[in-house]
Amino acid sequence: MDWETGLELAQMLYLAAMGFYVLFFLLFLRYFIWMWYSEKNFWRKRPALSIERVEALARTKGMELPFFSVLVPARNEAEVIANTIEHLASLEYPKDRYEIIVITDEKELLARQREGGQGPTTQDVVEAKIKEFATRKDVPQLKHCTVPYDFDGRFRGFCLGREVPSTKGRALNYGLSFVDPRTVICGFYDAESHPEQKVLLYIAWSYLQDPRERIWQGPVFQVRNFFQLGFITKVAALYQAVSHKWYMPVLMKKLPFVGGTNLFVGRRLLERIGGYDHRALTEDLELGVRAYLETGVWAEYFPFYSTEQTPATFQAFFRQRLRWGSGHLQVCDKFRWAYQYDWSKRAPLLYNLFWKGQGEWTLYQGAVLVPLSFLILGLNGYLDSSILPVGVRQFLHYLFVFYFLFTFYIFFHFRRLMDPVPWYEQVLGALQLLALPIASFFLPVPYTSASVMKLLNRQPQVWVKTPRTKEATH
Repeated sequence: MDWETGLELAQMLYLAAMGFYVLFFLLFLRYFIWMWYSEKNFWRKRPALSIERVEALARTKGMELPFFSVLVPARNEAEVIANTIEHLASLEYPKDRYEIIVITDEKELLARQREGGQGPTTQDVVEAKIKEFATRKDVPQLKHCTVPYDFDGRFRGFCLGREVPSTKGRALNYGLSFVDPRTVICGFYDAESHPEQKVLLYIAWSYLQDPRERIWQGPVFQVRNFFQLGFITKVAALYQAVSHKWYMPVLMKKLPFVGGTNLFVGRRLLERIGGYDHRALTEDLELGVRAYLETGVWAEYFPFYSTEQTPATFQAFFRQRLRWGSGHLQVCDKFRWAYQYDWSKRAPLLYNLFWKGQGEWTLYQGAVLVPLSFLILGLNGYLDSSILPVGVRQFLHYLFVFYFLFTFYIFFHFRRLMDPVPWYEQVLGALQLLALPIASFFLPVPYTSASVMKLLNRQPQVWVKTPRTKEATH
C-alpha cells in the first residue's frame, strides 16, 4: 500500500512538473503575440521622413520647426562621450534647430584633484569638442555645463555650501537651466547613446501634427557592446532589446512608462511639473507617473531606437538592475501615499506598477526555480513519467528547443547593431548563448533581491552610476 501511494505521488509530482513546464512555455509564446502587435501598429508604420517633408508639414500648419535641446548627463564618461557627441551632431535635422547640452559633474574634477588620476576627464573631452565644433560647419551648437558639488538637485535649485549626492535627476534639473529660450522639446540621452538618424525628424513630425504638451519614449537596444559581455549579460542584452522593441508598446498601454533615455518631453510640461525628482533612484519612471497624475499626459511609444551598452560583468549588471528594481519599489511607495492626487487615477497605476513589478519578478524567479526543483526531485527518483504516453513525453521534452531557436533568432535580428568584431569572436559570442538555461536563472535575481532587501529595510538609498566598456573615440 505504501509503495502504491508513493508511486501515485511520484506520478502526481511529474504531472505537476509538466504542468508548470507547459505554463511557462505558454507565457514564453507571448513574445510572438507582442511581436505581431508591435510590428503591425508601430514598426511597419514608420513614416518615410526627410527634412523637406517635415518642413513642408510645418509650412502647411503655419508653424516653425520645433527647436530641440538634447541633454546628455555624463560623469566619468571620457571614453564614450566623444562618440556620442559626434553621433548626436550627425542627426538628420536642421543644425540651427537643435542644440546638444552635455552635463558633467564637478565631483569628477574634485576626485581627479584628490587622486591625481591620468588621462582626460569628461570635461576635457567635451571642451575639446566645443573648440572643434567652432571650426566646423553644419554642426549644432554644443554646450557644456558642470553641476556644482553643492547643488541641491531641485529644478531651478540653489547651491547649499555642502556636498549633495549625485543622481541623474539632479544633473538633468541643473542642465534644464541652460536650454535655449527657443526650445520647444527637450530630448534626453545617456552618455553612450546612439539614436537613429531620423529621430528628431520623427518627433518634430509627430509634434507638428499634434502640438500638445507630450512625452515620447522610444526603445533602447543595449546590444552595441554585445561581444564584450559575459554569457549572462549577453542573454540579458538580447532580451532587454526584445522587451523594448516588442513588449514596451504593450506595457505602455498599462503604464506611463518612461525609460530615461531616447526620451522627449515638452519643455513647458517639464517646467509645469517641476522637472525631475532628484532623489529618485529611477527618476524616469517617477517622471512618467507624476506627469500623468498632475497633467493627464500619458507617455507615448515611438518606433525609433537608440543603441547603448549593457554592463559587461554580472556584478555591474546586478547593481544596475538592483537600482532599477529598488527605484520601482520607491515609486510605488511614493505614490501610494501621495494623497494630493486623485485615488481614481492612482489606484490603477499602483495596481499595474505592482503586477508589472513585484508580481512579474516573482513569476520569473519561479519560472527558473520550479524546474530546478523538479530536476532535483527527478534525479533522486521522486518523479514517475510513466503516467504520460511516450510520445507526449518526448514532445514536451523537446519544447526547450524553441527557447534556443528564439534566442539565436533575436541574436541575428539585432546583430547589425553590435560593434564589429572578427568573425571568430562573433562565433564564440553566439556559442555562449547555449548557456541560456544558466543565464536565465540569474536574470531575475537583482529584482528578487530588491524585493527582499525592501522587506529587510536594506534597499539601496543612493544612485549608482553604471560602468561603461571602452569604445574607440573620434
